[in-house]
This record gives sequence, structure tokens and C-alpha cells, in this order.
Amino acid sequence: MKYIILLGAFQALVIFSIFIINHKKRSSDNILSWFLILVFVHLGAGFTLHTLFPHAEIHKQYYTFITLMYAPVLWMYTTHLSGRDQQDKRRSYLHFLPAMAAAVAYFTIAGYIIAHEGKTPPAIIYYNQTVGYMAMVSFPLYGILSLREARRIPAFWHSEIQLVRFMAIVFISTMLFSLILTVNNYLPAASRFIIDSHLWGRIFTYISLLSICLAIGRTRILLLMDTGTTLPLLEDTSPAVTVTEETVTDTSALPRKSILSASQQATIAAQVKQRMYEKALYKDPELTLDKLAAVMEISRHHLSETLNQYLGQSFYQFINECRIREVVKLLDRYRQDRETPNILSLAFEAGFHSKSSFNQYFKKVTGTTPSAYMKSKNTVVITAQSTVNSALT
Repeated sequence: MKYIILLGAFQALVIFSIFIINHKKRSSDNILSWFLILVFVHLGAGFTLHTLFPHAEIHKQYYTFITLMYAPVLWMYTTHLSGRDQQDKRRSYLHFLPAMAAAVAYFTIAGYIIAHEGKTPPAIIYYNQTVGYMAMVSFPLYGILSLREARRIPAFWHSEIQLVRFMAIVFISTMLFSLILTVNNYLPAASRFIIDSHLWGRIFTYISLLSICLAIGRTRILLLMDTGTTLPLLEDTSPAVTVTEETVTDTSALPRKSILSASQQATIAAQVKQRMYEKALYKDPELTLDKLAAVMEISRHHLSETLNQYLGQSFYQFINECRIREVVKLLDRYRQDRETPNILSLAFEAGFHSKSSFNQYFKKVTGTTPSAYMKSKNTVVITAQSTVNSALT
């Protein structure tokens, strides 16, 4: 069995390396990366125990708390794709409270075992039962919720929808198999159809995790084949400019044949601007082309084409100019009240997460630095404000 564990851990590491070495990333990739890390730690620790202590019983009777984190991560990934995570972003971490409580119990028991030279405390039985039953509830619960939420994911994310459904089905199947093993354990010894329930339960779990890792790798490779990779692009790039996340454009910014008509692009542009300012979407520092397309419920390629061809801007140029407009509005308000604000705090409030990119875009849009803008007279303020309006109209 340890070779199945090794294969799963190695597969998780290989696929995780694809996310690391390739610069074509989306915000949802971070969630999948964390899932792969959890699998690697889980299986890596299991392989180490099987190798160093092949005859020990502790690693067969000691459930890991990581099991309780898999299903919530799937739910986070699904809601991120559907756009619901923007509605209850603050409550997303509540889904991991059971795993955090189990982690405290796990390391407490581990410390007891180390301090008592391998002797297991009686509490380990209750810990294993609690984690086991919680996993049997968590896997089908989040699996069913994810299957329902997958209906809200835009159809152009076909491979991502397939991944969500596959992971959900695997989790539900794992619960059903665990339920069969539980019923089997309550049967008389002569009537049991599975002799070593513990062994087969772990084998099924490890194979399931291995299958999910392969499915994640397939989705990632399909994305790379579909979009390719590009080098960062930026207008008026100079050697002194530090390339940040805001300066990276999407691959759709490259010249390509127009798919949408001019009227269709105009409609999409109007809808994007309306949604952008009504919901203040630009204040999300992790806003990406994919996330905005999901909110708008349109294809990312159609959105990118509209921005590049109709508005003549890359995605990050459009978003950052929206943020600059917000900062200028706040600065004007402070100027009228004769107050001195923390300009960097205003930039972060508007959605920037880099001081250098904020200063760079502010000067590009207004023609002056933020501090100089605050010290300027009314005539200069009007000119700068009109520059912002013309750039965003």
C-alpha cells in the first residue's frame, strides 16, 4: 500500500510544480494549489510512517485532521468559480473550524505519544471516531452542495465544471464506501465480507486522492493548451518600472480576429462599466479577468476582446484606471474638507495592493504624483479630474 501512497504524493508534487513554474495563473489556481499541498502532506506523512515504522500500529489507528479540509476546499473552489465567494467571503473560513479543532486534538495526542514513549492515550479512540464520522458527513454534504453550485458556473469553464463534478462524485463515493465498511464492522466476524476494513478504507482513500490529483493536472494542462502563455505587457514600459500583477495582461490581448460585432462589444462595455461602478468590483485586490467574466456571466474571451478592441485597454489598465478614479474622488473630498489623508490607505481601499503600481498608474492617468495632486490648486485639480474622466469614458 505504501507504493500507492508514494505515487499519490509524487503526483501531487508534480502537478503542484506546474502551478509554480508557469506564470499563467488565475486566482482559482491558488485554491487548487492548496488542495495539492494538503494531499502531498497527507500522503507524504503516511509514506514516511509506513517506511520508518512498517510494523507499528499507530499510523493505522491515527486519523489525520487533513481529511476534514478536502471537502471545504472543494466548496471554496466551486464558489470562487461561480462568484458566490464575493457574497460571503468573510464566512468562508468558518468551514474549516472542524478541521482546526481536529488539528488541536491531533497534535495534543501526538505530544502525549512522544512524551510517553509511544503509548497511546485512551482519547485517541474518541478522536478517530469523531474525525471519521465528521468526514462521513462533510464529504457528501459539500459534495452535494458543490454539484448544485456547479450549475451557476459559466458554461465556458467547461473543464473546471467537469473537475468540480468529478471531485464531488469522488467525495460522495468515498463516503458511501466508508458507510459500507462501517456496516461491515458491526457484522459478526464470520459474516463480514471485508476482513480488513481499515486497510481497504485507506486504499480507497489514497486511490481517490490520486485520481483527484490527476484530474487537477488534466484541467491545468487543458488550460495551458487553450490559452498558451505570454510575457507581461505594459504601455510605455521602461527599465525602471517594476512589473507587478497589475501590469500583466491576459493572453487575449494579443491580436486576433474579432468574434463580436461592434454593437455587441458596445453592449458588453456598457454593462461592464455599469456593474463595475454599481458594485465597486475594482475594490477587490484579487479581481481577475476570469472573476469579472464570471460576475458578468460572459465568456472571458468576449470580455477581453471588448476591453482590448472596443475600449483599447488591457484588463489591468481598465481596472486600475477605475481605481485611480476612486482615489481621485476621495482625495477631492479630503481637499474640500481641508484634511490630509493617508494616500496609501486610500489606494489600498480602492483595490491596489502595491505602492509602486499605484504611483505608476496615478501619474499615467493624472499626469502628476499623488502628493503633488493634493498640493495643486483648483485649476490643476479640474484638469486632472477631466483627464481621469476622459480616460474612463
